[in-house]
Order: sequence, then C-alpha cells, then structure tokens
Amino acid sequence: MNAQADTTKSKADKPEPETEKNWWLKFYQDTPFIQYLDNAHREDQEEILAFLSVHTPLPEGAVIYDQCCGVGSISLPLAGQGHTVYGTDLCPQFIDEAKRRAEILKVQNRAHYLLADATTYTTPSPCDLAVNLYTSFGYGDDGVNLAMLKMVRGCLKEGAPFLLDFPNFYLVISSFRKHIVRHIDTATGTLTVNREAAFSPETGRLLQEWTFIEADGKRSCQKSSLAVYLPHQIKDMLRQVGFERIELMGDFHGTPFGVNSPRCIALAR
Repeated sequence: MNAQADTTKSKADKPEPETEKNWWLKFYQDTPFIQYLDNAHREDQEEILAFLSVHTPLPEGAVIYDQCCGVGSISLPLAGQGHTVYGTDLCPQFIDEAKRRAEILKVQNRAHYLLADATTYTTPSPCDLAVNLYTSFGYGDDGVNLAMLKMVRGCLKEGAPFLLDFPNFYLVISSFRKHIVRHIDTATGTLTVNREAAFSPETGRLLQEWTFIEADGKRSCQKSSLAVYLPHQIKDMLRQVGFERIELMGDFHGTPFGVNSPRCIALAR
C-alpha cells in the first residue's frame, strides 16, 4: 500500500518549479518593462510626492537615497525641488533612462544614478531620507532582503526616515487573482501585459509569469518571484537592522494600516 500511495501522489502535491535565482537581472533587460513601469508609476506619482511632503518634510537641499530607483520616477521630481538624489539599480536600461531624463529636466548635477547593488552600496554622504518604492524589495532570499535594509539604514542620518512600499499580503491572499491582463497605451501602440501568478508553499513566495505583447506582435516572457512578508514580518526585519520607530500605513494618503489596505507602507526611523 505504501508503494501504491507513492506512485499515485498527485501533481498538486509536487513543488512548483522555482524561478531562477537573481531573476531580476534578466527580467528588466529582456522585456519592454520601462513602458509598463511608466504607466504604473504615473498612477500614484503625485500621491507619493504629496505623502513625502507631509510625512517626511525635508530641509532645503536635502540628500535623498532612492534604493532600486528604476527610471527615477520619484527621485527626479525631488531633484527638481532642489534636493540632491542618489539612485541605484541593477538594470542598465533603467539607469541609462534615468540619466537621460535627468538631462532633459536639467537636474543632472543633482540627480546621480548608478548601476550598483543595493546590498553593498553606500551613499557618498549621510541622507535625510531614503525610499524603496513600487515593490522593489523582496526579490531575493531573507539574507539578501535583510542586507538591503541594513545598507539603507547605514546611509541615513540619525533619526532620518526610510519609506518602504510593499504589498499588503493579507489583501493579496484574500482577494487573489491568478490571471491579470493590462492594456497600456504607448507611443508605438498598445502594449498588452498578461500575468499568471501562484503561491509557492514550499518557498513562501509569489511566483509570476509575465508575457509582454507589443503593438507589432513581438512577445517576450519572463518569470518573477517575490517573498511573501506579512506586515509584522516587515516590522521585525526593520528592527533587526536598527530601526526603532516604525509606523505602518495602508496607502499614500497616510491611512492607518488595516488588513484590507491596498499597500503595506512602512515609515521607519
């Protein structure tokens, strides 16, 4: 009977195939992700900037670190306000595009974008504010993710704030959508983005398969993987690296966090 039980084990009991380690190095370079990124960031850019002005008021000429900066969606407007910003990312296309936009906006002397690893990078001078936005945290394992938080803590002046924007996995799990399709208008036509998602109970991660279909029919497919951290785990990790005061909010309006909040936004000092 034991042998029969082994041979009839269902496929559902088998572990899902794991996304390759350091998947992000390939994902952002081999897909038209900048177009997707621009569309997603436009939706809440003004809300984030307004949130920062209220919850993290800055001195004139502040120094800001944008960890995993992407194309500089938030740090470029802050440079436009007269602040000095440092942005790091591991995607060459993102850094090149951020630099190009900084020149167009004539803030290249204040906006410094570098191809660098967030687990080892330190800003040239202590910062008045650091941010990690748009779910740019949780790509690695626990050790990598803690290393990112430790390095960002070391970049800050004593008592300066760090803003971490992460999904609220209470809501993600309770209203889980396995399949999502988005149609995005771009300069070259409509970009269709299909996303298939599943949870891996073996690894505690959200696994996603993305298909990008460009206006000319070109298709590109990639996989991504995100650590599933609940709010109390985010707070624990922040405390582990030295943050003492941590406030959780559920959106960029500053609403107190609840299990049905759209985001888990941690403001740590």
